[in-house]
This record gives sequence, structure tokens and C-alpha cells, in this order.
Amino acid sequence: MYSFLKNRHLLINILIGLALLSIPVLTSPDFGRDVSLFSISGFQQSLVSYILLIFFYYLNYYYFIPTFYFKRKWWWYALLMIVCYLMVSRVPEVLFFNQPEPNVPFEVPPPNPYPFNDLQPRPFDIFRFRDSFIFQYLMVLVLSLLLKMDNQLKTVKSEKLKSEVSYLKAQINPHFLFNTLNSIYALALTKSDKAPKAILKLSDMMRYVVTESDSDNVPLEKELAYISDYVALQQLRIGGSLDLTFEIKGSAQGKVIAPIILINYIENAFKYGVNPNETSKIDIYISVDEQGVLLDLTNIISVHKQTLSESTKEGHLNTKKRLDYRYPNKYNLDILQKENTYQVKLYIQLL
Repeated sequence: MYSFLKNRHLLINILIGLALLSIPVLTSPDFGRDVSLFSISGFQQSLVSYILLIFFYYLNYYYFIPTFYFKRKWWWYALLMIVCYLMVSRVPEVLFFNQPEPNVPFEVPPPNPYPFNDLQPRPFDIFRFRDSFIFQYLMVLVLSLLLKMDNQLKTVKSEKLKSEVSYLKAQINPHFLFNTLNSIYALALTKSDKAPKAILKLSDMMRYVVTESDSDNVPLEKELAYISDYVALQQLRIGGSLDLTFEIKGSAQGKVIAPIILINYIENAFKYGVNPNETSKIDIYISVDEQGVLLDLTNIISVHKQTLSESTKEGHLNTKKRLDYRYPNKYNLDILQKENTYQVKLYIQLL
């Protein structure tokens, strides 16, 4: 996301530079001439002024604002803005001072509109104000400030979301480890022959969590293998008291997904949908299509309804935050809780 923001602002800055460069050409009274336009000293002066204005924009955006404005060095920043304005407005005048216009016929100057009173105030000359470049300069100054502050706010927001996601991952990993160790502990208490196989499954899962969970994306095949190992481990722990349906359809080849983003709802199904004193039922269907992946999960509620709502609230919010960050406007999440069933349908658009 940060890279996207950076490229977006770079494109905007390039377009602003091109727009400023086109202004002296499009606003010139001699617009429409051939290349002889570039031999007119008035146009040359205007063109150099706008080139200096573009240089000031980039210098202000990339250096002055981060170095002085954001660090609250107000006096230095104000002094630099004054110096830059003097350069933008005065350097072209010095470069093109008293250059004669080619083939310009002599014209009699207009009469003085106030011949009898030179002290009478004269009307505001908008063209003189325009030629002073104060308006153009202030416009570029304000524009560079606004865009830089917008970029800074979005960067800070992106970094904050990234930190939150890292924190959420840190919460998920211990939660997963504790649940799995409890499952293996239950097998060890009964001296089950399934314990070694469960430990092997746990080893594969922990290797995935340690090596892949910090990545932004992982191959979908690895994520589905991780889920399959988790479900197999739970089957080993629960045994015959669980009526489980687990199916994966479609090809995951070539697709990537944010790691450990589907497992929360599957963990909750085993945590709150299994009762050792009665037959429990969990249905897990994962379908991969051309655009994304669908998780369709249903389990019978085996705990008190209020306890389920309180316990799953935090995990649901954590998963939703990660979905909002990684897949904004690219996922659909429906949760339906009935009297004795809990159903989750989550579709993530991956392409």
C-alpha cells in the first residue's frame, strides 16, 4: 500500500510539472505561431519563470517541507520561501533585461489618464499583479504544502495499519499454539497412538507460522495445506464424537493470499462447536474459483449462546481488521447465528 501511495504521488507531481510548463505556451498572446514563438523575449521570460516555479515546487515538496516545515523551523522556512519567490520573479527579468523584440512596430504610448493630478490613486492593474508572479507562486506553494501533508497523513495511516496487522498476527500465533498444545496434551493423557502423528502435524504447522506468517502474501496452496493439517489434528484429538465434513475444491495454483486469515473462523468452529459428551457436527467447504476463494463453514453451537458471542467477538474483529487492510472492497463476509447453528461465509477476491 505504501508503494502504491508513493507511485500515485509521483505521478501527480509529474502531471503538475507538465501542467505548469504548458501554462506559458497556452496563455501567450502569440500562441499559434510556429517555433518563432521561442524567440520572443516576453515568452522566454515567462517560460523561464515557470521553469523556476516547477523547480521550486519539487524543491519545496521533497526537501523544504520535510526538512523545515514538518520540523517546525518556521523562521527558516519563511525566509526560504521569500528567497525562492525573489528568484522566481526577478531572475527572468535580469536575464532578459532590455532585450529588443524582433520586428515589433513602434507604438505611441497611451496618454496619461490623469494628466492634471499625478498624485491621484490609479486603478489596480491586474496584469501587473499577474506579471509579478505572486499569485502563481502562492498557488504552487499552497499546492505543494497540501499534497505533501496529504501524502504524510496517508503514509502515517498506512504504517499504523501495518503495525496493527503485525500486532494482530502476534495475537493469533500464540492463540493457535496454545489451542494446539492443549489438543496434543489431551492425546498424551490418554496415551493415544495418535500423539506422534499430532506432533508431526504441529511441527509442519509451526514451521509454516514461523516462516510465512510475516509475509504479506503466501501461495494459496500453502495456506490450504496449513488448514488441512489443522483440521486433521483436530480430528485426531476429538475422534469419533465429531461428524466432520471437510472439502476443498478448485485449483489454488498461481494464487496468493494473506497468511493465517481464514483460520480464525475454523478455530472457532472447533472451539465452540465440539462437545465431548455428544456428537458434534462441523461442515467446512473451501472453494477456489478464477477470482478468489470461498470459505463456507457451519457448526452446531455447543456452548452457551452468550458465551459464544463474547468469546468470538475479539477474534472476529481482528480478522475483519486484517480483511479491511489487506482486501478493501474485495471481500464479502456474512455471519449468521441461529438458535443452535453458527454459519460463516467469507469470499475473498484474490485477483
